[in-house]
Amino acid sequence: MGGDLLKRTGQKQQRDILKRMALVLMASALCAVSTVDVRAEESTNFAVIEPASGEGGDRYTPQPQELDDPIEPVNRIIFGLNDIVDQVVFRPVALTYRTVLPPVVRIGVANALDNATSPITFANNILQGDIKEAETTAVRFFINSFAGFGGIQDVAGEAGWERRREDFGQTLAGWGVPPGPYIVAPLLGPSTPRHLVGRAVDVLANPWTWILWDASTIEALSPTLADAVVARESSLELLDGVRDNSPDYYSSLKNLYWQNRISEINNGEIVEEQLPDIPDLR
Repeated sequence: MGGDLLKRTGQKQQRDILKRMALVLMASALCAVSTVDVRAEESTNFAVIEPASGEGGDRYTPQPQELDDPIEPVNRIIFGLNDIVDQVVFRPVALTYRTVLPPVVRIGVANALDNATSPITFANNILQGDIKEAETTAVRFFINSFAGFGGIQDVAGEAGWERRREDFGQTLAGWGVPPGPYIVAPLLGPSTPRHLVGRAVDVLANPWTWILWDASTIEALSPTLADAVVARESSLELLDGVRDNSPDYYSSLKNLYWQNRISEINNGEIVEEQLPDIPDLR
């Protein structure tokens, strides 16, 4: 009987661990649809991503002009369900957040959340061989953590240390791993296999995942849920504009997602050669 009890206890602990990991991963990616960025570029064939080392070099990682979408019918169904959740839950929450808190408080919250991701960015700087950016990330983290009251104030940014986020998906792209086909995952939103793997690794590498491991589910998910709400609030006008002005909301967000990922992989700079057309939102 004692052995059966221990076995059942072990199985319950395993289920709890898997459930917690799944919930953390899901919450961490809920804001993916909220982080697209509109950049009107001339239409061409593909974007060339410079090496992540920042030290020059002659290796480039071509990114495809458009993502393959072999399961588009399924993706569109999941996209529609995700959009319902966004309109019923996340958009109202983001609007309430904007209404209740003044801009100065919202900026402070966004700064603190960004500062908390510094260890992930630092690790990916190192994995990308970008020592200069790793130094910048470390300096920003220590300055803002102490002089910026835990990152609430971006003291380092005001002093000229530029903010930049790096994730493991960007690292994989720098290593030459192809993105794979376009995927719309339930609740997770727009992604690719490369990006999903990157998200999972970043969640496991996030110190908050382990600091809050034994906390309640709500407490454990609070940092990632807060990040999702902040990201959704910051993109209210953008997504509303795309929805109201685009003839195909699905295709527009797919293109915007991919352009944003290319920009992130390339540290915000397009080295030439062409990106897909996006709808004129004016």
